[in-house]
Amino acid sequence: MSRMKEYLATLETAAEEKTQLGAAASYLLKDWKVMPLLPKKKDPHFDLIKKAYLDATTDWELIKFWFNVDPRANLGIACKPSNLVVIDIDYRAGGERQEWMNDTYAVKTGNGLHLYYQADQDMEFRSSAGEGIDVKWKGYVMAPPSIHPNGSRYEVINDLPLSVMSNELMDEVLT
Repeated sequence: MSRMKEYLATLETAAEEKTQLGAAASYLLKDWKVMPLLPKKKDPHFDLIKKAYLDATTDWELIKFWFNVDPRANLGIACKPSNLVVIDIDYRAGGERQEWMNDTYAVKTGNGLHLYYQADQDMEFRSSAGEGIDVKWKGYVMAPPSIHPNGSRYEVINDLPLSVMSNELMDEVLT
């Protein structure tokens, strides 16, 4: 078996586990860069990384090290380095899903919803698309199965492949 096939088989096996490390493996299979966050918080785990989302990686050995050092760590995904833009709908702040938000990979957060879309790294996005709707591009988002500071767990609610942004969506979020 080639080294690449062995590596992918290892990730696929790990991704079946219902752990933070298993979730990290599933994100690596999507070629998303991950990072450790403090347990039950959204903050970078600066005991393990120094440059926040800039230290996010697809290095499986490093990720295993992080979660061996702190198995309670939450999990973050760096958006731009992973070619993602995430629409963050915060229900407490008045955010609601809009018609221009096409179906895609979706996550229930502690206070709302994250919608993940494919994005090219040369695109530039607004930081907001209306009341209670943030656009996450530079930086990171907390990822399932992390625990929100309010105690609720992030969970995938729509495991669709990433959607390409519709023209309407681009009109709302591009600078």
